[in-house]
Amino acid sequence: MYLVACAIMISCATEIKEEIVINDNLQLANTELTLVNNTKDSLLVYLTLSGYPASDTIHVKNVNGIFGITGSGLVGSFYLAAKDSVSYTSMLWFSGNVSFGGQPINCFTATWPTGVNPFEFNLNNNQESIDISAMGGVNCLLSIDLIGGPAWQASPSYPDVRYFYNDSMWKNSGLIGVYPYGCTNCTNTEGKQACQTPNEQPNSKPICTPTRAADVHGGRVVVIFNGYTNTEICK
Repeated sequence: MYLVACAIMISCATEIKEEIVINDNLQLANTELTLVNNTKDSLLVYLTLSGYPASDTIHVKNVNGIFGITGSGLVGSFYLAAKDSVSYTSMLWFSGNVSFGGQPINCFTATWPTGVNPFEFNLNNNQESIDISAMGGVNCLLSIDLIGGPAWQASPSYPDVRYFYNDSMWKNSGLIGVYPYGCTNCTNTEGKQACQTPNEQPNSKPICTPTRAADVHGGRVVVIFNGYTNTEICK
């Protein structure tokens, strides 16, 4: 059994010490995506799929049924109860992002004064990759556990990543698996939005996207929501 335990103080929640139990005894041929709400409050979750032509038959192209979403199309949402988790394993290539509280945005807004940081994924395709994008800002603290299956590499310096996380706004440079604010290519800011100023320091090595070797899958990607970073969005 796999235990998610958190004892963290954040601006929108009291200290949390309870445990969420996830069964990791299964040997998964395809990679499973699990979302965990590690807070005391119900959580609004958005799933956004990558778009592909109508003729495409190899990608997941409809959110309907994923994580219990009842809507259709490329974007769907649902509420994840406190201390609860949901999982999904695709037979097709599964590409998109998951965000919390709101959909991903490039620039700060009145609702999201420090932006939104989604978890981005390409799973069960010809080369799996994952990351947390703080490129447009940070609204929540996420941690990622990578359980079982082949290794995830974040540059040759990190050949087998099994855990990573994001920090609050302006504190994500140098973190494995995280695109810092305004750093569109991890190691530079080419093509960044004008609103993403001043940007964080780009990384010296391409450590932002843990990636697997070609055509290997398996295990579980566990995305743990540990709370929001701005008290205004909790009111």
